[in-house]
Amino acid sequence: MAQSVSNEALWVKLSEVEQKFDKFLIEQKSIVPTQEPAENKPDFTGVKEELITEINEQTTKLGRHNDSHFEAHRQNFQVLIDNSVKILNIVSRIRKQQKETVESQGKEKEACFDFYFFKVRKTSFAITALALLVLILTLFCMKQQNDYSLLLEECYRQSVEIREIRIELDSAKHVTKQPVFPSKTKN
Repeated sequence: MAQSVSNEALWVKLSEVEQKFDKFLIEQKSIVPTQEPAENKPDFTGVKEELITEINEQTTKLGRHNDSHFEAHRQNFQVLIDNSVKILNIVSRIRKQQKETVESQGKEKEACFDFYFFKVRKTSFAITALALLVLILTLFCMKQQNDYSLLLEECYRQSVEIREIRIELDSAKHVTKQPVFPSKTKN
């Protein structure tokens, strides 16, 4: 796993390396070239290698840290692009709705009867005409029902009268079956 190191720690390490490097430069300048044997010269190759490995380690740590920042920036840019696309979709829907309302307002002007004193929508006129038609049909049906009930009542009265006439006829027949002159019986 990659270790994450803060920027401050890296800068501290780099400043330490720089101080060491400056120290070695000062030491190198302070040594006066003399005619000494080659054996007395200090050997900086080991220190140089150590410094180079230290610098390489610090740069790889700094690179890893920058890579993580780069990944975070890439993700932030992706979120920003996604949000921009969503906003564009919303704006396009709003513009479409605005165009539809403008078109519907234009159609609304065409959908009116313009009388001298007032305007009437065609749909309102049609609804009113249909309501009047329903009212007329309802009244007609009520009239038909009333006529039917009157006819039914008249039929009932006639049936009652017919019954009464039948009763009278039956009684008249009964009376006629009896002799008109009573017969004289011998007693």
